[in-house]
Amino acid sequence: MRFPEFPRADGLPGVGLHPLAGFETTFVPRYGVDSAELTGHLDHWAADLEAVRGAGVRHLRYALRWNDIERSPGEYDWERTDLELAALRDSGMVPVVDLLHHTSYPRWLRQGFADPDFGSAYRAFAVGVADRHPWLPAYTLVNEPFATLFLAGHEALWPPYRSGLAGFRELLLNVLPSVSQVAAHWRQRLPHAAHVWIDTAEHHRGAGRHAEYAALANDRRHVVLDLITGHDLRAGRPFLDVLLDDPAMRAMVGTLAPLQVDVLGLDYYPHSEWFYDDAGGHAPSPSPLGFAAVAGRYGDRYGLPMMLTETNIRGLPSDRVTWLKYMVEQYEQALRAGVPLRGFCWFPHVDSCDWDSLLARAGGRRDPVGVLTVDEDRRRRRTVLTEAWESVAAGAAAADLPAYRWQPPNDVELAGFAASVDWSWQDPAVHTVAPIPVDLPGPPPGIESEPMTTDLIVLSHLRWTWVWQRPQHLVSRIADRIAADRGARTWFVEEPLGADVTEPRIAVEEAGPVTRVWLEVPSDDPGRHLGFSAPEAQAYPELLAAYFAGRSTTAPDVWLYSPMAFDLAQRLAPRNLVYDVMDDLASFAEAPSGLVLRQRRALAEADIVFTGGRSLHRGVLTQRRQRVHLHPSGVETAHYARSRALRTRHDRPVAGYVGVIDERLDLDLIAGAAALLPDWEIRVVGPIAKIDAAALPQSPNLTYPGMVAYPELPAVMAGFDVALMPFALNEATRSISPTKTLEYLAAGLPVVSTRVPDVVADFADCVRLVDGPAELAAACRQALDEPVADVGGVLARHEWDAIAEAMWSTVWRERPGLGSALSASGTAATA
Repeated sequence: MRFPEFPRADGLPGVGLHPLAGFETTFVPRYGVDSAELTGHLDHWAADLEAVRGAGVRHLRYALRWNDIERSPGEYDWERTDLELAALRDSGMVPVVDLLHHTSYPRWLRQGFADPDFGSAYRAFAVGVADRHPWLPAYTLVNEPFATLFLAGHEALWPPYRSGLAGFRELLLNVLPSVSQVAAHWRQRLPHAAHVWIDTAEHHRGAGRHAEYAALANDRRHVVLDLITGHDLRAGRPFLDVLLDDPAMRAMVGTLAPLQVDVLGLDYYPHSEWFYDDAGGHAPSPSPLGFAAVAGRYGDRYGLPMMLTETNIRGLPSDRVTWLKYMVEQYEQALRAGVPLRGFCWFPHVDSCDWDSLLARAGGRRDPVGVLTVDEDRRRRRTVLTEAWESVAAGAAAADLPAYRWQPPNDVELAGFAASVDWSWQDPAVHTVAPIPVDLPGPPPGIESEPMTTDLIVLSHLRWTWVWQRPQHLVSRIADRIAADRGARTWFVEEPLGADVTEPRIAVEEAGPVTRVWLEVPSDDPGRHLGFSAPEAQAYPELLAAYFAGRSTTAPDVWLYSPMAFDLAQRLAPRNLVYDVMDDLASFAEAPSGLVLRQRRALAEADIVFTGGRSLHRGVLTQRRQRVHLHPSGVETAHYARSRALRTRHDRPVAGYVGVIDERLDLDLIAGAAALLPDWEIRVVGPIAKIDAAALPQSPNLTYPGMVAYPELPAVMAGFDVALMPFALNEATRSISPTKTLEYLAAGLPVVSTRVPDVVADFADCVRLVDGPAELAAACRQALDEPVADVGGVLARHEWDAIAEAMWSTVWRERPGLGSALSASGTAATA
């Protein structure tokens, strides 16, 4: 590749591996919290800068914190900024000032990037900085503009929480003209300074039919820079064409004065490369190109000198050392290939906070990614990464750095990166990442005076009236016996439905102790089920929030069953967010797009996480370890015990199944059993979901009676002689913990099951485990001749009443800010 000569001298280093530093200072308007406060940087800024300078690092990315400078419209407080910039200049350091780091705009811009006053306010602030500090050697006008506007405008993760293409366009129309104008002003006012445009360096790949989506995503990552610089705006680009299919967008692009970039900053992380296949999107990609190749492609596209402006990895210090070695090696490869890289920034220099939730929620959780780690007193602590980073700053090459084996979960997630290197790996010394207490956002006013009246809103992918499963068992008990005793109300919010209506509206129905709530949308197919993220359901958050606001429901407890309802949960501003993980929904057939990302966010954001089975619990612990509680599903023994009294003689033996008939069942196994048990009836009871009914095996002794209601199940099971759990052993069943195991046992039935891991772990002593049709048939015949095992002790340990009580007790016991109130009142949480 061939690059043009640098147009002019600036204060930045030339081509080579030159270290840069930076500090995380993103402001989260919704909570009024700046990560620089949480990490103590605002108090320790001078010492933090000295630590950077002491390591021999001269260049520094430095955010100006507009949110703090202009706390009231037009009223600027420059004192702190002047002090910090003067200290940098006087010490010989070269700052790349950052005018707007993600959402660090003033809180009075209520609608953020969509606020009508955003453009004028941003321009005035930028002009003020340029006039006050015309000596600045380099600047970034907006940090990661594509990533920021995409998360705020398309993904509804950051304010103003817009979603979809329309939301993304709205923010581009409101922001890009002002950025263009500010760029022109700074070019004229600071002609010596370098404009460093910093954004995510992404790369996407897809297998088979998913290659088309990967191509769209690869085009999408460039659109903001291309629009504002006028680069390659040709027709035929998959995402750009769609974006410009709007008169306002085309008109805006036509009026933009092309912005000039001097250095392109690339932020590259393990999750910067995505791979798409039938199982969804994966990041990190299992076969990444690597930073050297990605940087080369950016260089080919834009012909600009570049910097690695951010990289880090979450995990143990030894994991970070190995990622540093990988990135330095990649950087060296890029340099040898002629890619003009002018700086290497491990970001941030001190640990950050709350990036595990992508800043969607300011919980004050330390994010262990920094060169220096932060302890419980916000003191800076050196780690093996500090030593390694300082050696790189002093000139060490990648070959000089150790390669510690990545520890869980990085050992799995980074397997693709590990496959591309040839290192002498060594086991790390024992390192731990201790949590630190930080000032959490306080509970809403009034919580201590009225601790027992918090309403409960449950967001569920299962309808209240469908197959009675874990959500209905738990919520009915909590609503009827526990929460109601304290004057709380319970709503069960379901997925949208198509209906004969002219506009979206909220529908409700009283159902015993709960109020069912769902969204009805206009449809020619009334009754059609839609997901929480369906395009027709865009009005759901606002309508739902308005519904609850009209019922004086403020800061409720929100109980989440589907990650796809995570955005709804956020819109309800929960006082306490509980995520009850009942299934690994991402592994199910027809899992909706975006479920994996929302699942990660839900796990990061929830105040408390419950898991419904051992396998699920182990999976969750790889992503989160605090406030995670295992509560396997249970049984209502008395309900199913009626089955014993209802049992009658049959003309022929019956082996039966009760539950949803979907991709989790082994249809070949059922067909094989029917063939081997011609003198039996195989009765499969339940609704058919996600599979074609025509695909069900057929045989004279196979019947499908359909769905029955929960009260009728004892009578249905009374007609069985043996109960079946013919589950396929695949990705969809790897983490299931079937509630029907206990229900069958309570009904006094012998149980025959395939080797589902949780069944093997918990019920191997009382369930016959089989591996194929022949074993299943033999087990059924054998069960007829043997007495039913005494399982009273097992059932007693799994009563739904006790499980619901224990979970609700945990919610109250761990509710932020409530411990003292409960203690002071002398009221036990579960009284």
